Amino acid sequence: MRIVIWGLILVVSAMAHNQINQIEPQHKEVIKKEALALDFEMEKLYLMNYLNEIREATGLVGFNSSDILEKSAENHARYLIDNDVASHYEEAGKPDFTGVSIGDRTDAAGYQSYYVSENLSCGSRDYKESIDGLFAAIYHRFGFLDFKINEIGIGVNQNSSEKEKTSFVYNMGNSKLNRLCNGNSFSGYGRYITGACIDKAFKIEEESFSDASSINSTNIVIYPYDGQVDVPPAFFEETPDPLPEYDVSGFPISISFNEEHFNRLKVTSFKLFDSQNKEVTNTLLYDHKSDIHHKFKKFEFALFPLERLEWNSEYRVKVEYIANGAKKEKEWHFKTRTFEAKLHTVTAQNHTFKVQKNVSEIFYFKPLSKTDVLGNIEYPQSVDVTIIDNNTIRFTASDDAPNEVKLNFGKHKLLLRVE
Repeated sequence: MRIVIWGLILVVSAMAHNQINQIEPQHKEVIKKEALALDFEMEKLYLMNYLNEIREATGLVGFNSSDILEKSAENHARYLIDNDVASHYEEAGKPDFTGVSIGDRTDAAGYQSYYVSENLSCGSRDYKESIDGLFAAIYHRFGFLDFKINEIGIGVNQNSSEKEKTSFVYNMGNSKLNRLCNGNSFSGYGRYITGACIDKAFKIEEESFSDASSINSTNIVIYPYDGQVDVPPAFFEETPDPLPEYDVSGFPISISFNEEHFNRLKVTSFKLFDSQNKEVTNTLLYDHKSDIHHKFKKFEFALFPLERLEWNSEYRVKVEYIANGAKKEKEWHFKTRTFEAKLHTVTAQNHTFKVQKNVSEIFYFKPLSKTDVLGNIEYPQSVDVTIIDNNTIRFTASDDAPNEVKLNFGKHKLLLRVE
């Protein structure tokens, strides 16, 4: 049996904060907004808790921490920063090289199983932005929600002088399978598996391999999970990109079925409904046949809304399928992110607003096309602009802000009258 290494990469964060410059109009002086320094150990703790909160909410077992996988992840996170790259692959001879591929690097760290996978993000400001961005990216999401993994090692690093350059690396594996690979090669009679360990000739009894693969008893995983709140409404970019013609689209909805529990399965209907119970029809359904990059497994499915979902909105999902000859359905709900601050929608006809000093407000530029995202931002130093996503900002004016602030986001304009 050939064990496939599934390695994926999110080249840049799903957010656009790396590309934002702060420009003082009077002097045309470019001032880069300083990113915060990360506490690596605290970020890793937050990441583990957040990932396990998600996995357990979907019905999967939470991740255990693996010191060996953490070592390989930390090594690669350091390599990415020291060489200023974003890649799953390392180049021999470069600083901090420990192995070309994820399998090479986990082997170098001492991990004996070859069933390993890697997710990573570069440029994320903190643990939550990294995880939210990766879960918005469908291939990476399925990596985190794999039925056959149960342990993880996390690496975090940051450029000491250019703090906006960060790396978050996640190396995942199966502890039971790794334990078998650390044991004795099967030498008895009966069926066995090879290719699952670093030693490709190492034999594992078929029944033992099957037991190691059955670490999750849940049979269906959905995301967003039922009752989930604070779901980002949009998907932007991923490498490889499932929607290469789109710079912005809606947050994908996914369902995956555990092959340990299903022999035959067919999804006959996959629908999304908004808060008015109206079907969102501008969608695209991906499965292992229609996925343009052929990354989906046989029983993985995703519905892509081709337009952004709305902020602060409830959605309902209904999937009908035939499993082992029986018709079944699954229905669930989720809610997109809500802001405590006031939310404004900016359009060409509605781009002038009144704001109060020292009061944060949210401005959402509804995309006019599938490629409509914000460009570089120009604004005076007396105001603060935080990027929420590639179509949305948070604005706060200080006491010394001028009475009128003009913001330019490429082709988008925003005029704020400060009171």
